[in-house]
Amino acid sequence: SSGINAEYGEKLNSINWMVEYLYRNNPRYKAQRQDMELLDIPFVQKILAKRPQPPLPLHLRLTKNDAATLIQAGVRGYMARQLPQVQGFRDKIRRKQAAATVIQSGWRSHKVRQAIRDEDLSSKDYCKLYYGSKKTPDAVQAEEEEAEQ
Repeated sequence: SSGINAEYGEKLNSINWMVEYLYRNNPRYKAQRQDMELLDIPFVQKILAKRPQPPLPLHLRLTKNDAATLIQAGVRGYMARQLPQVQGFRDKIRRKQAAATVIQSGWRSHKVRQAIRDEDLSSKDYCKLYYGSKKTPDAVQAEEEEAEQ
């Protein structure tokens, strides 16, 4: 039966159990299907081939002992993090991380300013912003001189 899997300690999945129960206890085929497992049922195999079932949620797979162990580990970890010496250590790490962030930010800003300063601005097309066209300042000045003549 697929009710409880002893290897994993899985609990009952009601839909799977119902499918297996109804398939096994069909009065027409009861003798033939008595030993059938859920995964041996032909239409279940077809459905699972197209759409595999997601694993059961953790709370359905864990035994009570495993669940208690997980809860205890979480509580003990929380209690350990609240100890004064651990809090001091965590504060020290936070300060170092904040200092590293400030240093990294300053370095990135320096690199950006350096790239802007060192970049060849004559090749950039800044004229479009000021003149509304893609003409260089020299071309605009030449056009103005031609218009004056």
